[in-house]
Amino acid sequence: MRRALLFVALAAAGLVAARNAGAIAGDGGAGLVADALSAVDDVSYSLTGYRALSESRWLRDADKPENFRVVALLRQAEVKHAIPDALLARLAWQESRFREDAFNAGSGASGVMQIVPRWHPGVDPYDTPAAIDYAAGYLVQLRGTFGTWEMALKAYNWGQGNVQKWLRGEATEPLETQIYSSQILADLAAAGRGVV
Repeated sequence: MRRALLFVALAAAGLVAARNAGAIAGDGGAGLVADALSAVDDVSYSLTGYRALSESRWLRDADKPENFRVVALLRQAEVKHAIPDALLARLAWQESRFREDAFNAGSGASGVMQIVPRWHPGVDPYDTPAAIDYAAGYLVQLRGTFGTWEMALKAYNWGQGNVQKWLRGEATEPLETQIYSSQILADLAAAGRGVV
């Protein structure tokens, strides 16, 4: 475990030093560093079960003025759909770091909630208010289907059909999905917002 933590610390320090030295510059550079630090944190969690970097990073991002609009929309959707406090916001941070223009070229996932248009054709993922409301309703539907918020998070990440196959013993849950749901729930617990 010490080796894994040392790796994480060195990788994080190297990224910050490269950014500060100008090797990673501009607004895009800040995003690259944030994404790289998140990846390093994911590796730390998968190797050790411990998030070596700050668990409150999502809270700091939620408090940034450029994210106020998105966070307010997320909170409104949580109240409207009776979702536990900050669960939808933490999910959105995991998906897009609150970026309304986020796009995943591999999956086609788009917008702040990383909606894949081919699986959810009825919503424009770049219409942020509509996408957040849709994602909130979808998450509630997943909880109704699978019984817990943890399972709803897994299905949001991996897809309903895949989770159903996994529950029947016909598929192996990917590490990404394990990390996805456990990190969200651990961060909420650390912030005093446990989810039942």
